[in-house]
This record gives sequence, C-alpha cells and structure tokens, in this order.
Amino acid sequence: MSNLSQLFDAGRFPGAVEIRPDGKAAVMTLRGPENGSLRLFSLWEGVILSFNRIDTQVWPLAQAEANNILLLNFCQKGRCEAALDDGQFAFLSQGYMAVGTQQAQEEYCYPGSLYEGIELFLDLDALSRQPYPLFQESEVSPEEIMEHLHTHRRLYLAATPPTVQTALDELWQLRDSQELGLIKLLSARLLWEVKRQPVEASPSIRYFTRSQVAIARETREILCADLSRNYTARELAERFQVSETSLKNYFRGVYGQNLSVYLKDLRMEKAADLLVSTTQSVSEVAEQVGYLNQSKFAAVFKKHFGMSPLEYRKAGRLHLL
Repeated sequence: MSNLSQLFDAGRFPGAVEIRPDGKAAVMTLRGPENGSLRLFSLWEGVILSFNRIDTQVWPLAQAEANNILLLNFCQKGRCEAALDDGQFAFLSQGYMAVGTQQAQEEYCYPGSLYEGIELFLDLDALSRQPYPLFQESEVSPEEIMEHLHTHRRLYLAATPPTVQTALDELWQLRDSQELGLIKLLSARLLWEVKRQPVEASPSIRYFTRSQVAIARETREILCADLSRNYTARELAERFQVSETSLKNYFRGVYGQNLSVYLKDLRMEKAADLLVSTTQSVSEVAEQVGYLNQSKFAAVFKKHFGMSPLEYRKAGRLHLL
C-alpha cells in the first residue's frame, strides 16, 4: 500500500473531514464545502494530484506516519505556510513553488483564509517498486528533480518559472473536469518543465521564526477583535517588545500585505456586511469600523467598492430580495 493512502484516509483526520467520490476524482471537504475542497486524482500507485481551493485559515493534518514523499506545491492564488525542519517558516504566495520531502507537522495553514493551487504528491517508495511508465517515457524521475533542486539540503522555494507557470495554468483549467488522461499528460509535462529549469541561486523568499509568526498572528487577532480601535504600529510593537519595522516586516511576511492595508480591507469588508445586514446609519457603521469622520469613511468605502455606502446598501438589499 502506498504511503499516500494515509494522507488521504478520512478515518485518520480529526472530525468534520469528509471524502466522497466524484467520478474519476475524490473530493475532500472540511465541515462542508464552504471551507473549500481538495479535488484528488490518483494518477498511478504512489502519484496523487490535488487541486486545492481553500477558504479557511487551517486545514487539519491526517494522523499518519507517511514518509519519504516528495511534494511539489504550486501556489496559484492566496498564501500557504511552509514549515521547515529547522523550525523556520516561509510563505508561498501567488506565482511561487515549493518542492521537498518535508511534511507539515501539525496542520496546514493559510494566513489569508484563501489558497488556490496544485499539489503533486509522489511516494518515492511506491515509485521505486513500480515506476510510473508515463514518467519514464517523459524522461523525468522524482530523484532527478530532488537532485536538481538540492532538496536533500532544504525545502526548495522559489518563483515559479514562466514555462512551468504555463503548464500549471493549463492543468488548472482541468480542475473541475473528468479528463484523467489529459491530467496525467499535463502532470508529466509539469515535472519535465520543473526538471529543465535552472535552479534559482538566491530565491527571494524570507524565512521567519516561530515566535515571529506568532507575533504576526497575535497582531491580527488584536486588530480583528475590535475594528473600532485605532492602534498605532508603535503601540502594537511595544506590546511584543519589538521595533515597529520588525512588526511590520513580520506581518507583511505572513499575510502578504502591509499592516495598514490589511486593516483597511478588514474594515471595509466588515462595513459592507453591516450596511447590508443591519439598519444602522452610515455614521454608526463608520464608527464601528474605526472611522469617526463619516466623510472620510465614505470616501475610503467608495474607493474600495466603487460606490457609496448608501448605494452599496441599496444594491445589497436588492440582491437579497
């Protein structure tokens, strides 16, 4: 039995994970489809392709002892956390890839509650016992890719090369299809493209310690707890006894946005929800999301959504009818 079977066995997950057949694929969901899904295709014994669409911050990890698995992770949208064996963390964003044999130790984390991407799982033990003919015919092997990218030293993280991205985009178009044959061909092509790319000598990836990631997450929790509060970066930095610059760097590294931009987006999304779901006045909504000046709130809201708060309320309520 392949080591991969443990990673996708619903019985090995904590509650609320379901796996159901969907034609030639299997679909994994967490507490229903609203949190996203993994659409899994078994290409060969020991080869699984996953189309990931995640709408939650945390996806549980199977209680498994699977090892010796090479994982190629390609981010199409959003952000994905990558934990390294040395205790450091990196974050994949759109247009980046990660290749290595390191597996998540606790859970899969998606800082922005959004992630779309493709993962290719290769069970090295199973493939050594029974090589995949399509890989052989394409003249690619997991071992060659590992040697090429030096994954025995460290998880390989780098920008996705243009030709690899082209192959990914073609494969992504098949995420809802049942065209297993074409998915197999494009997966082999994807590996072939990865193998032939020059290694990026100094990938533009920043690494963070566990404590730095914790500071960024706690900062977000503080901001989300009360959007009416107007914290300064200095005030937040003092809480964690770090410099303003360090706090801002940690936050941007984890969430992919400047702290001020991230907070503004949170406030606008909350304001939009209040405008449609409550009868509060615009000034009351503005105050709840940290704006004491209604005119300034209205200007920021219009720039964000392309319409005034009252226009948004009217459009939203018409949509609900």
